[in-house]
Amino acid sequence: MINGLTIKIPCNTILQMPAATFTWADIFDPTKFQSASIPVPSVTLPASGTAFGAGALSLPSTEIRIDGNIVGGQHIAGLVYVSQQSLNTSTGFVTGFDYANGVIYISKDAGGAPQVRLQLNDANGRFSAGQSPDTRFNVDDQNPTVRAASGYPMCVPRTDPTIADDPKCPQKNRPLVANGCRSFREAGVAPPAGWEIALPRPGQQYCSGFVMKAPPGTPSTFQLQPTSIASNSEPDSRQQVPFEIGDFITYAGTILEGDGKGPGGADTISVHTVVANAGVFTQPNTLPSYIAIGDFRVSTYDPFLVFNGIPQEAPDRLVLEAFVTDVTSIVDVYLVDADPVTGGLAHRWVTPGTMTSGVGTVGSNGHLIDGGITTQAFGPQPGRVRIRANKAVPAILESPTRYVRVVERSLCDPANINNAAPLLGSSPAVQVPCLERAPAANGLNSGQYLAPTFNFLFPENFVPGDPIVPRDFWKLGFLVNGEGPGTGGLVPTPW
Repeated sequence: MINGLTIKIPCNTILQMPAATFTWADIFDPTKFQSASIPVPSVTLPASGTAFGAGALSLPSTEIRIDGNIVGGQHIAGLVYVSQQSLNTSTGFVTGFDYANGVIYISKDAGGAPQVRLQLNDANGRFSAGQSPDTRFNVDDQNPTVRAASGYPMCVPRTDPTIADDPKCPQKNRPLVANGCRSFREAGVAPPAGWEIALPRPGQQYCSGFVMKAPPGTPSTFQLQPTSIASNSEPDSRQQVPFEIGDFITYAGTILEGDGKGPGGADTISVHTVVANAGVFTQPNTLPSYIAIGDFRVSTYDPFLVFNGIPQEAPDRLVLEAFVTDVTSIVDVYLVDADPVTGGLAHRWVTPGTMTSGVGTVGSNGHLIDGGITTQAFGPQPGRVRIRANKAVPAILESPTRYVRVVERSLCDPANINNAAPLLGSSPAVQVPCLERAPAANGLNSGQYLAPTFNFLFPENFVPGDPIVPRDFWKLGFLVNGEGPGTGGLVPTPW
């Protein structure tokens, strides 16, 4: 029941959290999550206790958003999203850290007194020392959800760097302005006029924009530039970049109410997403490089939605905004189809040239492959990759999937994404799927980003006042057929 409205939850419903998915049974099972104890099954976060560097903390509320249809007079859910406050996002300047507990202190003013306590909800220690009051609201630790604006993964050091450097979050990966901030031209890239790393501000200590050199031993097949890492003091693109005091960040997470006792007893934001206003880029045409998704929306054409003889508005639509650290890269978008019986994954390429004005490159099989997206229309311009396609290849967006994967073509091209490729650094070469051949940055994978779809674009009325167009959940195969072994489609169906 939400706001007095009773909604039926079908069997086999999968609930989408900010960075994880659960079954209805799992999300209400108090034994499945890292917490002291939950007296009854609940979506309320438990008290964190002192183990996370603060007093007793509790969550005041939970938010659930449901897309569904009215079937036979009954409201039935199709898609269910669970968060605490999905729109509660804010910004601030980093003023300090509690390294042992993965905490970032921020203020609304640069150099101001700490006003907000952020703690990474990072159970497996991907971006910090590792802590979580409740893993249901954990970071997505398979993708760089704690990152620079360019998509590069960032971290809170596990130790105070003035005492001991953290090898998984090394200080050398954040160059000092006094030592120079490597530009695109120094990396061998000649961007169009007006595009270059911004000059540091007066008094700035750490570089907020720079291009890393290629790591030692990068295969020559990736067109290494003549520069290489010559000493241990050089930034290393195989590790994450630390946050520093003065960084401007945007964050989102769950609110934990403090008990007011001591310096750690203040309210805390248990964050699952942090983005710093930093442009950390990697040497073009080399791995590792990193990518992140900012926005993704998709819909599929449905010719059978007709009222009064008029087809309703239900076109193929694909909207993507992503960020990539290799400014010369070609980026491909795939819908991830899951076999409803075996759970096996197949990648459906949805950015061929006929859809996005192809850029053209040669695949691993020697054939010309068009399609993909570049950082801008032409040339190696730093910035976001963007795609808006209202007229896709017929049937290419049929049955949109729960997950989308964005991949740099230097890692995989559409001809070999499901085939074996050499594992980087192996001798003799070990053949593995190309999506798995470039591990980097404390367990993250290079050159790809896998994310759930939070925005399915459903049909709309063509003429105002016509009967409301139903949400066409029957076009979503993962709801009709299930999402792997032991699962099935929704029962009852929301159509």
